[in-house]
Amino acid sequence: MSEQSSQPTLEPTRLPILKMAGLSVLACVMIGIAGGAISSMREGSMIDGLLTIAAMFPGVLITLMVLNILPARPAGMWGVPVLAGTMFRAGVVAVIGFGVYLALEPTKELYVLTLLVSLLAVLAIDVLMVLVLVKSVEIVNSEDAPMMSVAPEGQV
Repeated sequence: MSEQSSQPTLEPTRLPILKMAGLSVLACVMIGIAGGAISSMREGSMIDGLLTIAAMFPGVLITLMVLNILPARPAGMWGVPVLAGTMFRAGVVAVIGFGVYLALEPTKELYVLTLLVSLLAVLAIDVLMVLVLVKSVEIVNSEDAPMMSVAPEGQV
């Protein structure tokens, strides 16, 4: 019985969806505005960056809604669903982005580059949030674990 109580418990936790959504939307908006500003300095227009934002939002929001529906699970088990959500988001953004490109013909290089940078930024946010979740659970479990004193070498 003492072995069972000394092991940390794997309590189910939920992803910080609101933080993920806020940071993801902020990153997409900032990258879209930066891409539009760069495009307007060249021969394009600010609309190119705004089209990137429009192509990214559905992918980000759909993925976060699906992750929010999933039941709570141990913090270390969130990696696979988040990675699957990221791959799904990339597919959704690619389809919507291609449709936007065919319909409105933004500056190709800049548009594709801002889409890719936005996807990379949102991936980094997702990974960061999972790592923070795992680390916070480790800290809580280490505070619950009994303190073990280690004698210096040579002293027993």
